[in-house]
Amino acid sequence: MTPTQLAPDRIRKGERTRTRILDAAADVLARKGYAAATLTEIAAVAKMQAGSLYYHFDSKDAIVEEVMRVGIDHARDAIRAGLSAAGQDASGHDRLTVAVVAYVTAITIDSDFTQANIRCFEESPEATREHLAVALREFTNGWVRLVESGQRDGSLRDDVEARVIARMTIAAMNSVVSWWRPDRELDIDGVAHMFATTMVDGLASNA
Repeated sequence: MTPTQLAPDRIRKGERTRTRILDAAADVLARKGYAAATLTEIAAVAKMQAGSLYYHFDSKDAIVEEVMRVGIDHARDAIRAGLSAAGQDASGHDRLTVAVVAYVTAITIDSDFTQANIRCFEESPEATREHLAVALREFTNGWVRLVESGQRDGSLRDDVEARVIARMTIAAMNSVVSWWRPDRELDIDGVAHMFATTMVDGLASNA
């Protein structure tokens, strides 16, 4: 084969290696956070030499930023899947409930990337947070639209500011990562539904 013919194979191999690094980084970052995570440990989990990481990423911060970006995508995908299953005819109240359950599940057991995003955001460099600002703003706006949808159809109270409620809800859901553990008596499905019914029912228009 010519070098040109071999190029797609090299690209695919490079993509697989990059994915392996990101998977390993998400695992380490979700468990340890930004400060405690090291390239040496990430490389060990990826079954690579630490120096090999630099063929694919310029720095630890570049890896962290990509993991966090993927984490936002995973959370968004989980919410979209839940909303799709609920259907367009579901009330705003019910769609918000579904979104809460989907997100709490995603950040605890479904995605190391999403959990890593939450664990690392405050510790990450300012430049990283700035690079993710647009994606995070769009993510928050999705929650704002969910609340506003319920306000429009009358299933959620209209005497509250949707933007404030969205931010409060995200913050409260993110806190689950800091205390919930899979080896404890509360299963995450129960926690997610408990949170959803408590929070969303409190916003119900007949509350």
